[in-house]
Amino acid sequence: MVMQVGRMFQRWQLSPIFDPTQNPRVWPELASIPLLREGIRRHAEIEKYSKNRFSGPLSRRNFLWKEYRNFLRQAISNYDAAIEVPNRSACLLYYYSLLNFAKAELLATHSSALVGKFISHGLSFSTYKAKTVAGDALNAKGDGVFKLLYEFRTGRTLPSKARLPIKRILANIPEIASQMDDAGLGTSKTVGLIQLIAIGDQGTWPVLLTDGKIPDKSSTGKLFYGTFKEMPILPDWRDRFALSRRMAGDIRMYESKSIVPHDANGNPDIWGALGVTWRLKDILSPSYSSTYDGVITPSLYDSKMLPMPASLARYALLYYASSLVRYRPSMFDSQLFPAQGLLFDAIARESAIPVLRDVLAALEGNAQLFYAEDAMRL
Repeated sequence: MVMQVGRMFQRWQLSPIFDPTQNPRVWPELASIPLLREGIRRHAEIEKYSKNRFSGPLSRRNFLWKEYRNFLRQAISNYDAAIEVPNRSACLLYYYSLLNFAKAELLATHSSALVGKFISHGLSFSTYKAKTVAGDALNAKGDGVFKLLYEFRTGRTLPSKARLPIKRILANIPEIASQMDDAGLGTSKTVGLIQLIAIGDQGTWPVLLTDGKIPDKSSTGKLFYGTFKEMPILPDWRDRFALSRRMAGDIRMYESKSIVPHDANGNPDIWGALGVTWRLKDILSPSYSSTYDGVITPSLYDSKMLPMPASLARYALLYYASSLVRYRPSMFDSQLFPAQGLLFDAIARESAIPVLRDVLAALEGNAQLFYAEDAMRL
């Protein structure tokens, strides 16, 4: 099949990928544990950051503010302990940190399920039946924390008793791609995205550069190719996307099928074009690399859409890892399963900053974008 030539454009604007109905927070420095921790701690210690997130009478808001700040304080305490542990045992502390962060995030909308009564993890896993990471799976369970968090973040219902294979969860976490390969668990399914907003004579549209082809015969591909189509890569693609000559690989270029018209005065609608890309929100995650503007994190199932953004994949994986740390540490035996042990050491190490970024974005209610101080200079 001959690929159609893309639309011509001589003007463009580079932009990260985010929900255009929200104003992102741009930080003029790279993400770090001290910076992210301080951003989250404000919510626990400074009333103006949090009390207004609750509705109702003052007495109720005061009550929820007390619960909120203590969920956060407990989460931060567990996190601080986790970063001092040098191996996969930290996953247990990271999980309990994320559990408390999740309760804080959900408190405004689900207080009746979270305060003064028992609530389950929302995930289950039989450690006694565990055999290999490649064959293990989590099961969604009842109306626990994970189910509520999943539905709150994705806007979709998590099917009761849904089976969540660990191998597929791992494949949606971009920062552990090489360790996953070393452990013989396949390759990462994530695809890095770089976005350009093209400005033509009649309208504006997004153009995406990827470091691999988006599979077309899957629920992920159906969503992606419903909005975008592949186009021949432009000869000056590095210049247009402000990339180094070192950038290489299986580079692909896609343009949106639709165009956002200019306004009555001929001004381009940049935010409207950003909204076209955001139609892919079910398969998008923030990038944790300065190279990319976003990441494709595919549906957990090929045959039907079950979104699993990297933030939720990390949460589920840390639940799984915490279960093994507690009840089956032999799964990480350095003589029998050395690659598996290194993989879960990497999960503990590499998740430290991304999980805090996920939490800060959730508490703030918008994208958190981090750039090195010289990122705007060439």
